[in-house]
Amino acid sequence: MGRTYPKRKQINRKAILLAHFGTSFVSALPSLQNIRQRVQDEFPGVEVRSCFTSNMIRNIWSARRRKPEKWLEQGVPEDVLYVQSFLGAIGGLQSDNYRTIVVQPTHVYHGEQYEDLKSHVTALQSIRTIKQVWAPFDKLVLSRPALGTYGIEHDYLDDLEEVVRVVEADVQKAGATGAGMLYVAHGNEFFSSGVFHEMLNSLRKRNPSTAVHIGMVEGYPGVEEIVAELKTAGVCKVLMKPFMITAGDHAHHDIDNDEPGSWRGELENAGIEVVTEMEGLGSNDDFARLFARRIAQTARYHDIELVKTGEGVLHS
Repeated sequence: MGRTYPKRKQINRKAILLAHFGTSFVSALPSLQNIRQRVQDEFPGVEVRSCFTSNMIRNIWSARRRKPEKWLEQGVPEDVLYVQSFLGAIGGLQSDNYRTIVVQPTHVYHGEQYEDLKSHVTALQSIRTIKQVWAPFDKLVLSRPALGTYGIEHDYLDDLEEVVRVVEADVQKAGATGAGMLYVAHGNEFFSSGVFHEMLNSLRKRNPSTAVHIGMVEGYPGVEEIVAELKTAGVCKVLMKPFMITAGDHAHHDIDNDEPGSWRGELENAGIEVVTEMEGLGSNDDFARLFARRIAQTARYHDIELVKTGEGVLHS
C-alpha cells in the first residue's frame, strides 16, 4: 500500500504585480502612484504591489535608505523607499501565499526592460515540482507593455491605436496654438523603435493639420535627426513632451535642460521655439487606465478571474 501524505490546504489568493522601470525623482513618483491607484480602482479586492526593473534606480533608492526619514518626510511611499526587484517582489508574494499572479509591466514598449522581465517570468513558469501541490504558483502570467508586443495573444495594433486615442489630445492642443507636436521617448540601443513610427503614422493620419514628430533619447531618430526633420517641414514652434511613464532623469536632464546637447537647447539653437510640458504619461488618468485594461485582457486570456469576495480573498 502506497504512502499517504497530508493534503495541503490551498487558498488561491491572487495578486497583481506592477513592474515599473522606476524613477529616482520624487517629483515623478505621482505618475507611478496614479497607475497603481487606477489599477486598484479597477480591481478593488486584489492585492496590488509594485517593483522596479531598473537595477540602477533600485540602487539609488537602496542608498537613500541610510537616511529614511529624509525621504519619508518628502512623502516618498515606503514601498518606493524599500522598493524590490521583480524577483524580490515575486518572492514576497509567494511567501504570502499569493499563488496566482498577473505581472503588468508599465514599460512603454517591448524593449530591453520588457524582454528581461519576460525572461524572468518564463524561467519561473518553468519550475516543476514532484508534487504539483508544492509548485510555487498556480498561474504566473505576464501582460503587455503599453504599445503591445508580438504574438497571437493580442494584436499589438489594437494596443497601439488605443494609445493613439489617449494621447492625441496633446496633438490637438499643440495644433490649436500653431505649434507642432514633438514627443521624446526613451528608446533603446538594442531593439528597433519601429512601433513608435507606426504610432506616429497613425497620429499623423488622425491629425493631418498638425506636424507630429517623435524622437528617442536612445536610438533613432535622435535630436540631430529631429532638428533636421523639423527644419525640412518648416516647423518653427513645438510643444515638447516626454513619451515616458515618468518625467524623471531623462526628462529633466536630457530633454528640458539648458545644458549643451539637451533637446530643448538643440532645438532653440536651431531657431525653433519650444514649449515644454514635463509630465509623465502615468499622470494621465486615461493612459494609466490602459494598464488596468491590459490586466483584465491578460487575466481573461489565461482564465484568471479577478473579482472581489466579501473577505478580499480571490477565488476562481
